[in-house]
Amino acid sequence: MENRRTFLKKIMAASMTLSSPSYTALANVKATIKMKTNNPKKALIVWYSQTGHTKRIGQIIADTWQKQGIKVDTSDIRNFDKKLMVGYDLIAMGSPVYYCNIPENAAKWLNGIPKIDGTPVVSFVTFGGPGDGQELTAAGILELLVDQGGFPVGMETFGNMSTFAPTWSMGNEKRILKYRHLPNQKTYEKARKYAETIIENICQGKPIEIKTKFNFELMLKYLPQAWFTKLLIGHHAIDENKCIGCGTCVEKCPVDALDPTAFKVDREACIVCFGCVNNCPSQAIDMEFMGKKVYGFNTFMKQNNIVIEMPEALKHEVDHHRNN
Repeated sequence: MENRRTFLKKIMAASMTLSSPSYTALANVKATIKMKTNNPKKALIVWYSQTGHTKRIGQIIADTWQKQGIKVDTSDIRNFDKKLMVGYDLIAMGSPVYYCNIPENAAKWLNGIPKIDGTPVVSFVTFGGPGDGQELTAAGILELLVDQGGFPVGMETFGNMSTFAPTWSMGNEKRILKYRHLPNQKTYEKARKYAETIIENICQGKPIEIKTKFNFELMLKYLPQAWFTKLLIGHHAIDENKCIGCGTCVEKCPVDALDPTAFKVDREACIVCFGCVNNCPSQAIDMEFMGKKVYGFNTFMKQNNIVIEMPEALKHEVDHHRNN
């Protein structure tokens, strides 16, 4: 079976034969307002994280800033009151790449935040395997923050093993396992240095500017990739015989598409993030992709004896909780 990138290239090649519009460079991110402080005292780090990769990067940034004397609050966007954002003088937002773009729910959340005029803002993005669209996603997050008055001071991307469940479910495990060593301590050290650089940029009053030129990845951003994927899902429901009623699927679904009491999935609302199948502890999410049974990320890791390497700072935190 051809991989997703090859498949999408063929689709785009076909569409380009129908029309050949002219494209110009797109300036995505530029400071348009004066930064309100170069000595942040209170920071907010929010993320959308399904399998934990993005959350870990956010926690490392938080740990680094706390060691520099900054009070840091952290949260998944689904658990944070957006109105409180105006009370911070540094804001970071993180997300995984979603079909070469910002996840639909994350973009909607960012579009609804209040004005944060002059607040230094940064983005961080996690991506699987060799990656597609990670810079576009990071720039897109930053652009939405700047649209609400943020002052851009940082943007970075971090690689990990892919969590796209249909890939291994279709028998392409090798493509995933090539990156089974990620994230590792080098990844986490990169995140720590990024956090330090952000503070340096703020102290110097130094904004970043991002210009994105048209290229293949930008074309992918505007393709309805989620829609194509959705068409290939033949069955998506909750197996009543396997469901243990833990509520994990409800917690992880960003669009409230699952009803475990009725064992149903609202397929129209579903944005095919695979959060439900990836996180269900009892494999109760009954999903088929191109006729093949889809199984989740946690199951895939167990089958291949994969244990994600934890950041050193978080290891100490886990050990502390165990001993108390």
